[in-house]
Amino acid sequence: MPDHGTTQAMVREAAERIRPHVVRTPLVRSATFSGRFGFPVFLKLENLQTTGAFKLRGATNAVLALRDRGVTHVVAASSGSHAMGVSLAARGCGMKATIVMPEGSPELKRRKVRSYGADLIVDGQAYDDAVRVAQVVARETGAVLVHGLEDELVMAGHGTMGLEIVEDLPEVDLVAVPVGGGGALSGLLMALKETHPHVRVWGVESDGAPSMKLSLDRGEPTELTRMETVADAIAVRRPGRRAFAVVRDLADGVTTVPDRLLLENVGRLALGDKLVAEPASAATLSADWPALLDFKPRAAVFIITGGNISRDLLTKALSAVGEDVT
Repeated sequence: MPDHGTTQAMVREAAERIRPHVVRTPLVRSATFSGRFGFPVFLKLENLQTTGAFKLRGATNAVLALRDRGVTHVVAASSGSHAMGVSLAARGCGMKATIVMPEGSPELKRRKVRSYGADLIVDGQAYDDAVRVAQVVARETGAVLVHGLEDELVMAGHGTMGLEIVEDLPEVDLVAVPVGGGGALSGLLMALKETHPHVRVWGVESDGAPSMKLSLDRGEPTELTRMETVADAIAVRRPGRRAFAVVRDLADGVTTVPDRLLLENVGRLALGDKLVAEPASAATLSADWPALLDFKPRAAVFIITGGNISRDLLTKALSAVGEDVT
């Protein structure tokens, strides 16, 4: 395999480091989506993490490692999930956390960041703008930036989902995850491809924010000129350079789905499988897998990356589903 810095050994080390601090989330079979796709579909329920999102894994791995190096102040930029993860991990380590969130970030996620004791700065139109502000804060205060897309410790932490999947479902042959900047997808690839190369690993984006797909098509990380998606958790103008390289070299595919399907499948997930998820989580459930794949999976795992959704948005999602779902 190409050398990308993050290795499966680092993912295994991350798993041991974060084990006492994160939820080992369950895999559950989805009758709803198994029926829709025509093959067995299992859901990895990262919406059950303490913060309601998988990004607690990578944030915790990075913050614990920094604590062991004597760091006392961390800063992060995020539209929500990484922000919550860094805030909670820092609080658990007795460290100060400063979080920068873009102006369009959900109030629900801002409240959680504040509840975890972090200092919150709201600045920038989008995630990438918030990163630039966070870099300034780090320089001015001496804090260490925990980058959600470029930090190999964060990627390794996210990869622990992959180790749990193959332990719990050895027959798995397809894993798919929503894609924003590529941190989750790249972590999964580093966890799986070294020892389980037969497992197909895909990423799915909204067609309203297809930064990874555009970058792959152009052969380099490329910044979107505009984004319009209901899925704030995967609204990233440009993928991380480290993540992009891993995805380019190892991913079996990245596809996009119509943004309108995200809310519909959030509703279908709630009514059919009795699970609450945010719009980004429905990306993998919205892809046309029979048309994309050249094989029929024996066991597919779709990662439900988060469950932080407002009451109003959940109501819209429930209203978007046809009456055939109960």
